[in-house]
Amino acid sequence: MAKFQFLPAETKFYEWFEKATGNLLEGAAALQDMFDHYENVEAKVAHITELEHRGDFIVHEVMHLLMHTLIIPLDSEDIERLISALDDAIDKIEATAVRMVIFQVEAPTERARQLAQLIHAGAQELHQAMPYLREKKTFRLVTEHIKEINTIENNGDRVLREALVDIVNHKEDLFNLIRWKEIYEMLEEATDRMEDIADVMQRVVIKNG
Repeated sequence: MAKFQFLPAETKFYEWFEKATGNLLEGAAALQDMFDHYENVEAKVAHITELEHRGDFIVHEVMHLLMHTLIIPLDSEDIERLISALDDAIDKIEATAVRMVIFQVEAPTERARQLAQLIHAGAQELHQAMPYLREKKTFRLVTEHIKEINTIENNGDRVLREALVDIVNHKEDLFNLIRWKEIYEMLEEATDRMEDIADVMQRVVIKNG
């Protein structure tokens, strides 16, 4: 007779969280690559969209696991918040990439490339931090990465302000102002979503430390 597993493996949640940050990092890297090497844009956007769909699949798997696991490693509310925040970040990256095609952008600006670099840096910090969430003894390392993510988000605010000043100084080109204002704001919002993930991780550290 097969043994009934009364206590499902809790580590599966952490494995999915790490897959989610890995997927986010791949999406952020793809966005930066698109901005740094602006060619075959539609194919690159299609790849980012595939990663966004993978993110949706990860959310589905986590929620399914949550409904079918008796003993969970974190509060169910925190698990939902964390996976939702990760999904929001990859969604924002994909939406930004799509806007580049919709607005028929001929070439990215230097400010846009700077914001894409910050998004990539934030995703790297999150992916490095996530494994440390598994054990209390490594929680302090999570906090160190959270500080870096907060700095990245602040730098995103600064670059956004500088970018908006740039386009306002050339406001005679109304279409350019409209499209770049939206693109810049979406890029900066992606750094905000990274900070949202970090905030949930900080909440987990405080509640479980």
